[in-house]
Amino acid sequence: MNDDKQTLIALKNLGLIDTDVDNVRLVDENNTTVDSDSRSAVNDDHTWFLQLFFGVSGMVASLFFIGFLSLLLENTGVLDSMIAVLIIGSSLNGAGFMLFKHQQNRDNAFISSLAFAISVVGQAYIAYALFSNNLPTPIDIYLFLLTQGFMTLVMSNYVYRILGSVVTLSLMVYLLNYYHLPELSLGLLALIAVISNLQRHRLLQRTPVKWHMTVFATIKAVGYASALMLLAVSVYFIAAEYGRHVGSYGEALSYNYYLAQGLLIFASLYAAYLILKRYHVKLQSVAGRLIVGIIILLGILSIYVSGLLATSLVIIIAVANSQRALLGLGIAALVGYVFWYYYQLDTSLLIKSVSMLIIGLTMLMIRWRLRLKRDAFNSTKYMNSDEQKERLL
Repeated sequence: MNDDKQTLIALKNLGLIDTDVDNVRLVDENNTTVDSDSRSAVNDDHTWFLQLFFGVSGMVASLFFIGFLSLLLENTGVLDSMIAVLIIGSSLNGAGFMLFKHQQNRDNAFISSLAFAISVVGQAYIAYALFSNNLPTPIDIYLFLLTQGFMTLVMSNYVYRILGSVVTLSLMVYLLNYYHLPELSLGLLALIAVISNLQRHRLLQRTPVKWHMTVFATIKAVGYASALMLLAVSVYFIAAEYGRHVGSYGEALSYNYYLAQGLLIFASLYAAYLILKRYHVKLQSVAGRLIVGIIILLGILSIYVSGLLATSLVIIIAVANSQRALLGLGIAALVGYVFWYYYQLDTSLLIKSVSMLIIGLTMLMIRWRLRLKRDAFNSTKYMNSDEQKERLL
């Protein structure tokens, strides 16, 4: 068991697997399950498309549930009372929590979808109670943010945690926009994505052992949600200003591109530092300085090609952690943003074609240089191995 654990730790340090085996106890010395959170993690280990299917089916079921329950309560006048709606929402969340706990021991897809739908309906009623009773604008957002964050932490369902994290981060972005600080959104979301994806083991070391599985699942969900929000927000504000959208209280949206991309560059440099540290490469080395220069160049280009650095950051994080779903999302977003910029150019088709030709030739040259370096490295490695064999003989 210890040898297997050391092997997994070595694979984690090389970035080949995405788990924190040095901080998560799955099995004790008697080969029995440690706690209910471990069983939950095992039962939630479905493929991503099955989890997505369960999530979509749960959302559809929750919509029907909301309509059915609202029709029953509308004639009674219960929906006019904020306290009554809060009690109903809290009760539904409690029922969903109990169903999720019950599902841990059985791994029943129907119970999981039912618990998901009930929990979503409960959160919808709490949101309705907070936003429809004339509470001051920042206070209702703060209350729902705290409620959503708490439910994301306690609900032992991976899809629910991802959606809850998306809602929580969306509320955070809204508050930054409310306080006229939309430029902080990119850097903060990038920093959350970097820490939650590349520093999970550091965060787990600061939590008690019995909470490791719960905290690990929450951090993993926050990692995916923050990457998704980063890809969305990286293009939203520029598109909003381009379309003359408005900000808080009907004011014209003002966005400082240089400040936003500067903060994103700092977060990307921190991610580069963590990844290079994993492979024992310093930023002061030739490779480190080259990577820093590329990040700064992408940050400057992102002022004009929105989302370029953000999608590159997501792709690099996905490659470093071997997260195929996140990698596919980042590549799709990168292709979409580049084509969006291409069709928004106010130039002739000839200039667009020449620019695409230059980009294609540049990518081919980079690929050619990388292949030359790889072949040189492999030949050097084989020569060194042959020399070592000759010395041994």
